[in-house]
Amino acid sequence: MTSPAVAGTRARVRTSDLPRLAAGTRSPGARAASYGLLLVFWLACVAGPVAQTLTMSRRIAVEGAKTPLTQAVVDATNVAFYLPAVVAVLVLVFRFVFLRNDLAPVLILILPWLWIILNEFARGGRVSPLIVLPIGVAVTFWALQTHVDDLKLYALLAAALAAVSMAMTVTAPALMYMPQSFDVASDKSLTGLPLLAGVFSHPNSNGLFLVLALPLTHLFSRWYLRWATAGVILAAIMWSSSRTALFGAAVWLVVMLLNLLLRASLRRVLSVLLVGLVAAIALIPLTNTDPEAYTERGAIWQFVLSQLHGTQWIVGLGHTWFTDHYDLLSSALSTAASHGHNVFTNYVVTGGLILVLLIALVLLNAGRIASHLPHRQHVAAMAFLCVLAAASITETAWRTDAPDTLFASMIVPLFVIATQSRVVTPAPTDRSGELRGEVPALRDRSRRRSGRGRDLRSA
Repeated sequence: MTSPAVAGTRARVRTSDLPRLAAGTRSPGARAASYGLLLVFWLACVAGPVAQTLTMSRRIAVEGAKTPLTQAVVDATNVAFYLPAVVAVLVLVFRFVFLRNDLAPVLILILPWLWIILNEFARGGRVSPLIVLPIGVAVTFWALQTHVDDLKLYALLAAALAAVSMAMTVTAPALMYMPQSFDVASDKSLTGLPLLAGVFSHPNSNGLFLVLALPLTHLFSRWYLRWATAGVILAAIMWSSSRTALFGAAVWLVVMLLNLLLRASLRRVLSVLLVGLVAAIALIPLTNTDPEAYTERGAIWQFVLSQLHGTQWIVGLGHTWFTDHYDLLSSALSTAASHGHNVFTNYVVTGGLILVLLIALVLLNAGRIASHLPHRQHVAAMAFLCVLAAASITETAWRTDAPDTLFASMIVPLFVIATQSRVVTPAPTDRSGELRGEVPALRDRSRRRSGRGRDLRSA
């Protein structure tokens, strides 16, 4: 008969050691697969902007007009997203056979996309693969269990992209500066130089892409890597003079200061900051009465929200409403009104309050998951979520389609954070009685504790 002490030891192995060890131990192959997947998504997302930069003339660029990419670039981008979907299926089979993760994080994460699909299906609209692909990407990260610490790769890539963009302003300024502003600085410029667009079609896109990578620099354990990458990214953000990106950088700085000043209450304070920023996403456009506020975004918010009536506030007007009504929006407002310039405004119109509440649920649940991460990862993850929420106040920073120019900087880090699992359950034992999928360190520890149990019983 097993003594209470031995039973308690076994219970602690099942409920404590397994999640911690399974989450912290990876083979070199699993780590390489994680980095490879992140790199594929990053390259796929910047391939389009790079191709446009090299094939279009910004001197004749017009805001709101899209330049078609070559078919080769389109095919390569599609392969980069569909190939991981196939890999996800194979990995899922392996995970369910050998190791079962907690399903709750991924189920909560994909709820906004499930609602978009259901809402479009109910309207008789076309469910585009661009809406379905993010679900496959989320499941892929859940299956591979990519660690938050792996996202420092994105910080390094973003710093390299920013450095190359700034360097190329000397040799190819027409490719790096905002359209029609190569020779003179804009009144918006903070540096006295033309606005830096980099490989993107607008300085705001460049700034938004970079500011979402800024919190990930905190994942570097060496201080000089943290501040070198952060410094390069901050320099490019200032050069772009994107007000949204600058506000996001200010929020990042606040999180870094709180990390230095607080210890015991840091997790609670960061959670309150995230909730406050998420609430501001909805409150600011709803309470704004000045059409010229936030660089005339107030007019866009008022006009777009006025299109909702009755139950349309609940279910929205359809996922493609902005695209279908671009002519109306551009004539009534400006060519910049191709989206809501605010996550609440954009998605309450397309998917209603249901979609908005699901997006808020994903952000807040990701914050809850981040609160259980090790300190450095927790600070980086919460800084990313706070910056994402801050950018969502004046830009449509939350993206639902894949591929997208912000997919690698916005959706991928969010998916990695939101799919971290604290509950990892081994599959049923095989005939030999050994647990399949059990990590070696846990198996050895279990055997040692079982041996101590036998010694206790024999004594």
